[in-house]
Order: sequence, then structure tokens, then C-alpha cells
Amino acid sequence: MPKDIPTSPQKTVKKIINRCAECNKKVGLLGFRCSCNGTFCAIHRYSESHSCPFDYKGFAKDQLTKSNPVIAPKKVDNL
Repeated sequence: MPKDIPTSPQKTVKKIINRCAECNKKVGLLGFRCSCNGTFCAIHRYSESHSCPFDYKGFAKDQLTKSNPVIAPKKVDNL
């Protein structure tokens, strides 16, 4: 068999992140996922404790505007 022909494609393995993004403490299976896509320990799970850059107020405002569209009646022409 010639050596220049690849036999199988390379597989990328995604490693599970099991450390706190703030203090680098091992969290195991109980890591808390945040909206900023970070895994945190029990101490840093709240957005105030790890200075989360996610905009919760803007996210909630966008959800409200999408779920409650403005409904306006048609104007009546005067005769």
C-alpha cells in the first residue's frame, strides 16, 4: 500500500471543559453554564460574581418586542 494515500480522515475531538473560567477550579459534572458560554463553579455561577458581558436587559427587551407586535387599527376615512 502506498504511503502517500491517506487511509482515514482526521477526527476532531471536542474536549469537555470542566474548570471554572474565573478561578480555574475543577467543577466536574456540576459546572454551571452561563449565557456568556462560560462554565463556572458554585461561587462564580452568578453573573455579578464573574462580571458577565452578556446583556440580559437587551436580550429581554428583544424577546418582548418579538413576542408582542404592535397592533394598530386601520384608520377610518371621513365621508
